[in-house]
Parts: sequence; C-alpha cells; structure tokens
Amino acid sequence: MKDIRVAKRYAAALFGVAKRDGILDAVEADLLLISRFLAEVPYLRAMLLQPLVSDERKYKVVGDAFGDRVTPSTLSFLKLMIRKRREDLIEEALREFQALLAEFENTVDAEAASAVPLTEDQMTRLTQSLQTMTGKTVRLTTHQDTALVGGIIVRIGDTVLDGSVRGSLVRLEQQLLGSNSLGGIV
Repeated sequence: MKDIRVAKRYAAALFGVAKRDGILDAVEADLLLISRFLAEVPYLRAMLLQPLVSDERKYKVVGDAFGDRVTPSTLSFLKLMIRKRREDLIEEALREFQALLAEFENTVDAEAASAVPLTEDQMTRLTQSLQTMTGKTVRLTTHQDTALVGGIIVRIGDTVLDGSVRGSLVRLEQQLLGSNSLGGIV
C-alpha cells in the first residue's frame, strides 16, 4: 500500500519551493504534463516503477522526457523522488500538490451530471449556489448522464449532492417504508 503521508510531505515540499519562487502556476502546468505523460506513455510509467532500472537510467529518461518542458524545481522534485526510491508515489504526490494549490487558492472542483445538457444560465446559477455553499471559488465541469431521469447530481470532493429524480424517489421510498412500520399496528 502506498504511504500517502510520505506523498503529502513531498508535495508540501514542492509546494513550498514553488510558492517561495513564485512559480505555482508553472509547477502546476508541469505536473499536469507529467500526469498526462504517465497516463499516455506506459513505457515511462513502467520504467520508473521498475526497481531493476538504475537511478542513472531513470534520471536520463526523466531528463530526456521533461528536461526542457518543466521548471528546474519540478525536474529536481522528480529526481529526488527517484533518488529516495519513491517513484511509486509520484502520481499521488502530484494529486496532493493539486490539493494544496486548491486550498491555497481557495478553490474547489465540482462535477455535475444531468439528464440533459445544462444551459449557460443554469451552469452560472449552479456555480453561484455551490460557491455560496462552500465559501470557495468553484471550478465546475458538467456532463450528460442519460441514466438520470431528471435533475442533477453534483460531486465536490467526497460530497455528493443528489438532486436527481431517482434520488428523490429513493428518499421518498425510504420515508414511506420508515413510517409504515409495524409499530403502528395494534
């Protein structure tokens, strides 16, 4: 199992350096690039996770892949994780960095699924409602889910707000079953 605490420490260290140097946005862009590469280039990910590959070989591959595309701080971060044999935590550290950045910027990502595509006005009102509810700037992404009969389901982190017709029917069923218990029969 991955040690999330260690990934958080690495992410916090990179965040501190990026904040100090005023390059938070650049490092975030670097990390998005690295995440994309790790997802789209299976060889790179497999090579980084292979314990039999030497550190020098990994440094070279990382340097070739990212050397002229990322900031020196981000490249140093990757090489440090390789040197400390924490390659398996790179992706988790990237996610933790993004969480730290979102907290710093007071932003939150929200995902809304609706039966039909939302209009611009509906997205604006939903975003405003979520911002009022969370007290944070909301970055909303939407998608259509044809499995929904109607309404909307919003996910913000681990929180799910179910405003779908199906969710309402399930809640109604639970209420009816709860009030129709045997306790009222004589």
